[in-house]
Amino acid sequence: MTRTVALVGCGSEKREQQTEAKSLYTSSYFAKKRQWAEGCDAWRILSAEHGVVHPETALEPYNTAMDDLTEADTQEWARDVMDDLRPFLAAFDEVVILAGSDYVDPISDEIEQADVTIRWPFQGKRLFEQMEWLQHTAPPDQSTIGSFD
Repeated sequence: MTRTVALVGCGSEKREQQTEAKSLYTSSYFAKKRQWAEGCDAWRILSAEHGVVHPETALEPYNTAMDDLTEADTQEWARDVMDDLRPFLAAFDEVVILAGSDYVDPISDEIEQADVTIRWPFQGKRLFEQMEWLQHTAPPDQSTIGSFD
């Protein structure tokens, strides 16, 4: 049986108070990615501010976007993300990345060296095409999809 983890890009629209990361981002786009990811064995959020975030981690609202990072900051972000992901990914056969190129490009070379199958269904797709993919592609196991706060 294939064990799948999803990596979900965060969103710019956020609640105004501290909450679990999975509920912090309020856009319909993030909600669709979250719903799909919850059908996987596990999922994590890729945050420009915090790196790899467990969905239940409490976060304060923040305004950092990948575009705000300098090249040196982006390289440091990528190192930190991969340091967190390397041991975590060992438990999975497949990684599905539901994030834009601003999150994927800095880690692409190193994540492709991991001993897992990497799927990036958003590659080369515009936002409406990504939303369409999310709507028409079933997650690996829909029985785990939870209700939203």
